[in-house]
Amino acid sequence: MTSFLSAHGLAKQFGDSRVLDGVDFQLNKGECLVLLGPSGCGKTTLLNIVAGLIQADGGELLCDGQTLEAPERGVSMPMGERRFAMVFQDFSLWPHMTVAQNVAFGLKLKSHSRTEVERLTRRALERVQMSHLAERKPSELSGGQQQRVSIARAIAVDPRVLLLDEPLSALDARLREELKAELSGLLKDTGLTSIYVTHDQSEAFSLGDQIALMNEGRIEQLGAPEDMYRRPLTRFAATFIGSANVIPYQRRSGDFLLGEHLTLSNRDGALNHFPDTGHLVIRREAVKVVAAQTAPCQTDLNLEGICTQRHFLGERQEVTAEIHPGLTLRGFADQTFAPGTPVSLRINTDALHAVGR
Repeated sequence: MTSFLSAHGLAKQFGDSRVLDGVDFQLNKGECLVLLGPSGCGKTTLLNIVAGLIQADGGELLCDGQTLEAPERGVSMPMGERRFAMVFQDFSLWPHMTVAQNVAFGLKLKSHSRTEVERLTRRALERVQMSHLAERKPSELSGGQQQRVSIARAIAVDPRVLLLDEPLSALDARLREELKAELSGLLKDTGLTSIYVTHDQSEAFSLGDQIALMNEGRIEQLGAPEDMYRRPLTRFAATFIGSANVIPYQRRSGDFLLGEHLTLSNRDGALNHFPDTGHLVIRREAVKVVAAQTAPCQTDLNLEGICTQRHFLGERQEVTAEIHPGLTLRGFADQTFAPGTPVSLRINTDALHAVGR
């Protein structure tokens, strides 16, 4: 399948700071690409280049076979000609207009007939469940309702690509969860191609067909959410995505030396496919913490340790255990362990992963 939206070597520099450094991605029609990463990694700059708010310094950006950015050839299509729509985190609604008037604003700029503007406005408001508040002013709405209006305004114009810049970050936790589910359904129902910027991993996993994990102006890893979580390619990806134990190791006589002193047995050659040096990635859910000296499961790796911290999570406990001086592992327990209590850690070998850099 030919990609609908693609970037090749996009670069941007502000003064001496190189904010984007050779960004590549390909997005099929109807898919959602989530740009995820820490503050300052370049994700908003990339979104703004796609939108046409700022110009790239290098590389190319294409949509449906049309070149949008190509600085080396002097091409930078104006924002208004790209037929993209953007949703901001601060809602950006006209305070003197009603909900319906805010949604209709972009449609009127496209010279639709009055009847068509009313029809498309009504349809957009129905999609975000805001029809009953069409005559309200933004000041009479909650934050979640205002963001629904902002989304309705964006989808009403039937954009080629929908761009969303942390649209849920200004909402409280309950509303974020609510709108996240609605937005996921809306993107799938409408078949809109979209790019979504967030620092929230749960949003990335829920909404993204692909996730671009960004770090220092580059895409560190690009792939499906499950691949990103289960098979990180770098130490940064392993530590940023989810909550994992990441421990340096080196192979010694077939077994593995963790940290400086602890040897992990490569029983039955289960870890033969790992590189000779790197970092072992052990997700918390792969570590079951049980009472010390509990009969081990033959298919798991078994380590002994001392509980140093515990956190109550409702249905289970997160336990941090020291398995060797200076070397700790986090896992989950079904019972409460006080700090200082000896514990056993059962590690599912199928869930172990290694990264070389």
